[in-house]
Amino acid sequence: MKFKISLNMLLFVSLSYFCNSSFAEENNKLNDIPEINTLSYALTQGKFKGLLRYSGQYRDSNLHEAQDSSNPIPNEKQQQYTALGGYFGYETAPLYNFSAGATLYTSQPFGHNPDDRRGLGGLYEKNDKQQSYTVFGEAYLKFEHEGHLIKAGRQEMPDYRFVSLSDIRMTPLTHEGIVYENTFFNHLQLNLAYITKMKERNAEKFIDMAKAARLKVSSNGRDVIRGHYNASDYNNNAYTGNKKEMNMAGLVYSTDTFSVEGWNYYIDDFVNTVYLYGNYNFTPQNSDMALSVSAQYAKQSDVGDQIAGNIDTWFYGLKFQAVMDRTTFFIGYNEVDYNENSYDGGSIFVRWGSPQMFNSFQVQDSELAGTQSIGAGVQYQFGPKSFIPGVVMRLRYGDYNMPDSLSDYDARQDRTETTFDLNYSFAKDSNIGNVPLNGLSIQFRVAYNNYETDYDFQAFKDTYGFDFDSVTDDFYDTRLYVNYKF
Repeated sequence: MKFKISLNMLLFVSLSYFCNSSFAEENNKLNDIPEINTLSYALTQGKFKGLLRYSGQYRDSNLHEAQDSSNPIPNEKQQQYTALGGYFGYETAPLYNFSAGATLYTSQPFGHNPDDRRGLGGLYEKNDKQQSYTVFGEAYLKFEHEGHLIKAGRQEMPDYRFVSLSDIRMTPLTHEGIVYENTFFNHLQLNLAYITKMKERNAEKFIDMAKAARLKVSSNGRDVIRGHYNASDYNNNAYTGNKKEMNMAGLVYSTDTFSVEGWNYYIDDFVNTVYLYGNYNFTPQNSDMALSVSAQYAKQSDVGDQIAGNIDTWFYGLKFQAVMDRTTFFIGYNEVDYNENSYDGGSIFVRWGSPQMFNSFQVQDSELAGTQSIGAGVQYQFGPKSFIPGVVMRLRYGDYNMPDSLSDYDARQDRTETTFDLNYSFAKDSNIGNVPLNGLSIQFRVAYNNYETDYDFQAFKDTYGFDFDSVTDDFYDTRLYVNYKF
């Protein structure tokens, strides 16, 4: 009996000691963890992001009207820039599901940037000079909880199709407004946004969504606006009227096999854009080849007071892709409506982000009126055991058939583009003197654009009183990017 009592007492003491010791150890561990939902925790436990980028671009033509063109420099064929810049940003840790962030973007001349040449959008080009710029492209407040995200302020909007980063120079496009994303249901995402302004890639200021579309009255003597509009909204050929905002809604349903998307973008008194996209992935039986088929369609129409006159145009596209081991093949087709009663003959407004056409390549975006384009390409990624691991090579070819007869008011030259890309990303375990290089990548791109010139340009000018759009010679476009993300 005494033995039983002693054994029970010993067991009780041992359990008490163990529990007390475990509780003390847990208390010590908890004391080492910063207390969440405090201002101190939010400010000190956030996330940094940064990109150091060198970029240079060279193009041996002064006649091609580039995306980021300023006024052409007469008698100077070469266009170029070379710059060093990137971004540095910080987002706080959540405080009751709220966080805040800001990102500074900059581009600084680095190398040879002559003032008598257009810079192609790498540097600030006010007054046709090439200068540095520094701007807070992001400054936002974010709420995120259980499948709901609300973000307000200046921010990157990377994946809203017609609204996106278009990060192909020194810094990306950023936008200002409020977005809401809902991912509560499996495979389904709802996107809503009210976008008040955007910043061009090489700009210091945010401008409203109508000015960002680069509306103009005429081009080289050719009327661009068709139908009724208020001429007082324009000054020096550019839109200077009331500020316009964009309302956006998108629904995306995606699985491993297929995805479908529907988007709508509405700018009061200007234009409404509907964009539809679908993709289906499949693998034939007894085959190692992965196949996919994609389709797209967009419709743009004028609304309200028609600050840009009549807008009534569309485009569609089809794309087929095959992936076998490390090689990818693709072929795509796009067609844009030709309508001389629509703004610029039916050209698609794409200036709020990356053009969505399948055949938007390095220079050619295939959004111009009446474009019928077919593109094809092959890409190969070298494996980890190859003699150049981490290298991706891509070769593409596009043929752009334009309305070009003497009877076409919006005639443009037929053209082709051949592009070659070479990209190398350093492996995760690579380093120099124990400095990690896994954020370092190098990309080289070159495109050759061949323009048909066997037209009677003088007969066209005699008919309409202006030149055959902007007559362009063949040219090369060469680009180099060195990026280090941290």
